[in-house]
Amino acid sequence: MSQRFFVYPILFLALTQLIPLLGGERRWYVAQICQLLVTLLACCGAIYFSKDSVWVSIAWALFAAFVIAPAVLTSLAAGKEVSGYWRGAAMFRQLAGRVAWGRTGRLYRRYAAALRLVARGQTEEALLALDQLATQPMPLMICGVVRIWKLSLLVALRQWGPAVAFYESAHDWGTLGQATQARLFAARALAETGQIERAQRSLQFVALSPRTLGARQTQLWATRVCVAALAGDATSVESLLRQREYVRRSRRFARFAAYWRGRCALARGDRETAMQGLTRALGLTQMKNHLWRDAIAQQLTRAQTEELPTQWAAQDPSYAHGQALLQRAEKDTVVWRALMYMGRPEPVTLALLVILTVVYLVGDVFLSSDLQDKFQLWAGNSSATVQHGEWWRVFTALFLHANWLHLTMNGAGLWIFGTAVEKTMGRWRLLMVFLLAGALGNLASAFVAHYDVAIGASGGIFGVIGAFAVAVWRLRSPMYHSLRRRLLVVLALMVATDFTIGGLEPHVDNLAHVGGFVAGILITLVLYRRPERVAAQ
Repeated sequence: MSQRFFVYPILFLALTQLIPLLGGERRWYVAQICQLLVTLLACCGAIYFSKDSVWVSIAWALFAAFVIAPAVLTSLAAGKEVSGYWRGAAMFRQLAGRVAWGRTGRLYRRYAAALRLVARGQTEEALLALDQLATQPMPLMICGVVRIWKLSLLVALRQWGPAVAFYESAHDWGTLGQATQARLFAARALAETGQIERAQRSLQFVALSPRTLGARQTQLWATRVCVAALAGDATSVESLLRQREYVRRSRRFARFAAYWRGRCALARGDRETAMQGLTRALGLTQMKNHLWRDAIAQQLTRAQTEELPTQWAAQDPSYAHGQALLQRAEKDTVVWRALMYMGRPEPVTLALLVILTVVYLVGDVFLSSDLQDKFQLWAGNSSATVQHGEWWRVFTALFLHANWLHLTMNGAGLWIFGTAVEKTMGRWRLLMVFLLAGALGNLASAFVAHYDVAIGASGGIFGVIGAFAVAVWRLRSPMYHSLRRRLLVVLALMVATDFTIGGLEPHVDNLAHVGGFVAGILITLVLYRRPERVAAQ
């Protein structure tokens, strides 16, 4: 496998980011467009000068600096903001502005300046700075980002009334994803001001949004806990805190659970339980986390001094109706979220990844080079031997890999698409698609191609990608129409790019890829007939 394979992923990812920028506000994104073009030139240099590894290093360095670093830094900054570590958040935003360049970089740096004002206690000045920033000429999407920054700052500072007023005054958040994020913040602020029914309606829109994925889905869960607790719905709070995909054995989760159990007891008028939960939350909060400590101390003061309510929102029939609608919304979107899942692998996917890794390590570490060659000759896919009856090769070849790069690329594809297919269709369907599609792809290769020996899980993984494409294609709901079409186009481009690379690289078993992909589609059309249901995990 040549070094060109190290730059093919960068080439594809850079192109997928460059094309939308060229079709949008090019003058605003001119710095990002130049960064991506330079990265693409380095990739072309690595492909043309295929024996000079310097170009590969340059391409990866540029990709890390221009694409990965800004995303990582902004994510770290967002985490600091949630915890109230304003100086750390400002530092990461400032660094993101340095690597982003252009107008986007200046925008990050001005937000970092606003965060430094918050760190000094000048919150009004910081909010005014964001208002002034939003008046600058900028694309609608970027204006929506600035509004999200202000709304998130108001929520983090627990200024619930101003947060609700600002949300209601903004009529356009730029994109569907940003509007979904704004509704999440608004739901929390509405619940804190006692508007539980409106908070539930906001959460229903969030649950129905196809943009509620990944971290935003986790935020939806956390906001649901908040709304249920403030409504005094202890049953829903405990049910949500037991959901396996969100439970973490960490001090932060324990504090979160204790705090909202205390707030729930406070909403129900149970002073003793509220004091116990809030006191435990305070003990689990670090001394330097002033934002959380102040919030918990405020609730402890309420529990000690205020007259507690004798009725709570969860007793109202309209609350139960809102909960039912929210659960229905989540049920209606469960297939989409399963397909778009990007978290830890499901059991069968994880087992396949472990098996592939163990087989590679055994062959690479414990076997000598002569034994490795013999092992691959015995288990690899070979035209002559398969045609003479050694049929097991079409299966065993799926678990062998030539080197760590080969294994890493196949493992990444299996992790991403295998997990989505397993969550959508179930464990055994995934296993059948992987094995049967991979075997059929290897069989087609054995009877048509003329390799001495071919190895790799690529045929099975392309079968899984075919299954993923069928599942996306069968999403007929109108709310997914636009995203479904875009996703199928991106998937088609990805598959076409890989087939093109396979045709250009003589040592790639392209026929196994094509055969596995076609077989995966056909097998899924037979096995997967009810896309509205997701197998229980």
